[in-house]
Amino acid sequence: MFLKKCLWAGVLACSALSGWVVSASESKEIPLTISAEAARTVDSPLRGFIQQVWAESPAMQGAQAAVKASLARAEGAGRARYNPALALDAERTAANTTSIGISQTLDWSDKREAQTQIADQEVQAANAELAEAYQSIAVETLAALAQYFTAQEMQGLAQRRSQLMKDFVTTVKQRQAAGDMDALAGTLAQVTYSEALMQQAASESELAEAEAALQAVTGFGLTRWPQLPRELAPPPKQVDSSLLQSLPTLAVLRSRMEAAKARIRLAEREGRADPTIGIRAGRDGSDSLLGLSLEIPLFVRNNFKAEVLAASHEAVGEELRYRDAYRRAKARLDGSLGRFQNTARAWGAWSLTGQQALGEQMALLEQLWQAGELTVTDYLIQAKQNIDTQAAATALMGEVWQAAIGWLDASAQVGAWLGTAPVTAAQTKNFGE
Repeated sequence: MFLKKCLWAGVLACSALSGWVVSASESKEIPLTISAEAARTVDSPLRGFIQQVWAESPAMQGAQAAVKASLARAEGAGRARYNPALALDAERTAANTTSIGISQTLDWSDKREAQTQIADQEVQAANAELAEAYQSIAVETLAALAQYFTAQEMQGLAQRRSQLMKDFVTTVKQRQAAGDMDALAGTLAQVTYSEALMQQAASESELAEAEAALQAVTGFGLTRWPQLPRELAPPPKQVDSSLLQSLPTLAVLRSRMEAAKARIRLAEREGRADPTIGIRAGRDGSDSLLGLSLEIPLFVRNNFKAEVLAASHEAVGEELRYRDAYRRAKARLDGSLGRFQNTARAWGAWSLTGQQALGEQMALLEQLWQAGELTVTDYLIQAKQNIDTQAAATALMGEVWQAAIGWLDASAQVGAWLGTAPVTAAQTKNFGE
């Protein structure tokens, strides 16, 4: 009866989160379901955890500082391009001359408007980079959580395997003492137990690495990490390319492309003369002095054509970078959806038939072993196959989660799934104040 309990411990269902382990003989509940009725946003604990990671992230703080810097530059770009100049003149001759004047250069070609357009696009680029940082940090955190819980379940499965093999060795030794088994069976059982211990050590190392990666991403050292949802919405049947328009990476490149075009206009206007007018008044001996002046720069040594050409080439380069990034983002979107669909389909098949069949296999294996119809070798092969299948199912669940997270990342839906609003320039004005 003791061996039977140990064998049943080997068929505990795999799960992605701690505390979800159930016996296949007691419940048909599976730890992850893919259903159209699944909630479209996550629960509050996970959302609050991600928000806390955002708040503590140096990368987020750096992106917020960059937004505030771009806002300051935009404010400066909207102000007058030229300041007035004050001139004082005094001359001591037979007739003393003193005068005071003021001059002002006029932005005749409206260079300030071109500067403002550039600054506005830089603000949009900084905001898109901030949104990109929000998304990338959330994706890294979710992926690390999925990896951690997968490693945790692998480690739990390895422990159950070791315990199963340990109890099996004890039973074989008892049967050897009774003369029911030969020495080879005991040696084989011991070797299998040693292999299980090595696999357990490897799984514990992988768990430690996964937890270290999670701590590196979040900056936290928690004893209990927030759980991932137990339900996922199914992947869409086909790709919606319009999702790419809200992808932060592409938004950054679009803003840089528009800023480069605005720099062409600024370079062109730099080649247009801005006149300077002035007025001065004073005394020339006993006479009053009043004068007007007009200065117009002559572009005879530098006509700024090279700057216009350079800005044009830079704009072409930015546009080509955007096209390349869009093509790659489209391929990534297609690939992530295909991966999500395939892993979700495989998990659905396992949940529907494979998990139940696995429990039935272990139950039948127990019956045959108790009836003496299996040799030690046959039993170990069957038991190892059963546990390896559970490990493969756990790995598949981890793949489902990684594929789902990858799809959310590629389709720019991480924020919507987490239930958080997008970040705008207006919201960043008060950051850190």
